[in-house]
Amino acid sequence: MAIERSRGGGQAIRAITSLPALVGAWRHVGGGTMEMPIWEFPTLFDKICMPEWIPEGTRVVNELDLGMALTGEMELDPPIKSLFVYNSNPVSQGPAQAKTMAGLLREDLFTVVSDHFVTDTARFADLVLPATMQAEQLDIMVTWGHLYISLNQPAIAPPGEAVPNSELFRRLARTMGFTDDYWDRTDEQMLRDFHDWEAPALQGITYDSLKETGWARLNVGLPHERAPHAEGNFPTPSGKCEFRSSLAEGGNFVVPVWRSMYDRMQPGDPLDPLPDYVPPFESPGSNPELAKRYPLNIVSPKPHAFLNSQYANAADKQDVQGDQRVWIHPEDAADRGIAEGEIVRVFNDRGSFAGPAVVADIVMQGLVMANVGHWQNKASGSTVNTITLDRHNQLGNAGVYSDNLVEVEKVVGSALAAEPVAGS
Repeated sequence: MAIERSRGGGQAIRAITSLPALVGAWRHVGGGTMEMPIWEFPTLFDKICMPEWIPEGTRVVNELDLGMALTGEMELDPPIKSLFVYNSNPVSQGPAQAKTMAGLLREDLFTVVSDHFVTDTARFADLVLPATMQAEQLDIMVTWGHLYISLNQPAIAPPGEAVPNSELFRRLARTMGFTDDYWDRTDEQMLRDFHDWEAPALQGITYDSLKETGWARLNVGLPHERAPHAEGNFPTPSGKCEFRSSLAEGGNFVVPVWRSMYDRMQPGDPLDPLPDYVPPFESPGSNPELAKRYPLNIVSPKPHAFLNSQYANAADKQDVQGDQRVWIHPEDAADRGIAEGEIVRVFNDRGSFAGPAVVADIVMQGLVMANVGHWQNKASGSTVNTITLDRHNQLGNAGVYSDNLVEVEKVVGSALAAEPVAGS
């Protein structure tokens, strides 16, 4: 997650994941690398997304480009006139925060947000719809780090008019005149249809058995013996671990599962099929002229007490995480006359945010750190992503949250003692 967040991040990941093949470690238990093991689950993404329903020529807008798309910087004809936001908080989590906010303020844009709370994004909505929480809805859970399939059964009935996303889309489809029987199924029927229950990974596991046990480990080999690529069997066109990627020879692309299985209108810009070093967009080495004005790099890792921006409005989580802080090396702080706890402003041409300084050598000289996920705070009304560049890394079109130059200055006449940081 951290490595991808710069211009060369995708290629860096390719280089790192090539190492186990280079030394033959793939043959051994624990000898490879692991991302989220979503691909081990026999999920029928085509049945979920129905890409055949997407008309030829349908435009694709990366969510990270929302600000450009809404403000007209991205040429769209016709422009986007309606926006439905669910499971997302782009004002907080997306790049170019000020640009996104400006786009959401358009008078001719109709915005609907489905959420639990009035988030930074929901504040711009024309209509806010109440969403169910996880304990109130039926779901089969996708894992980020283990090989267990879990059935999430409702523990309580949803309050008021709260409904899950699936029901929102059913109602929207009926209102818009879609009559396919896809929309007549219950959530349980959908979960049964969206998984290949005959796949080897689910041998002996059924939807009904999950209703009894709640969870089950996929049949993909025990931890002490699992070596899925001992004989090759890589999910590439050649079936081999490709140092020279045959897919990358066709240009930059986003894995279809991240774009509703729609494989058309891929970015397609030139891409080296061999993993190679790609310099950052913004660093003193790659952009010395910009670094004269903004000499510090910034990283914005996820916070410990929040999940992205979730829980950032909960008092108990705020007590653990504290306010938006800015970590800065003592020598960089001394050069700028900044003392512990003083309010500082972090800025570049894209915007600025503020918070109390934490002067510590846990960040190296030339680097500052501020966690992403905070809601727009009292100190500046903006958060770290106001300074983030709205470009993409060279492979996969992910965001470049750790590829930004900034300057830091003391806000004269303001001081706020930084609260203790948990674990420090």
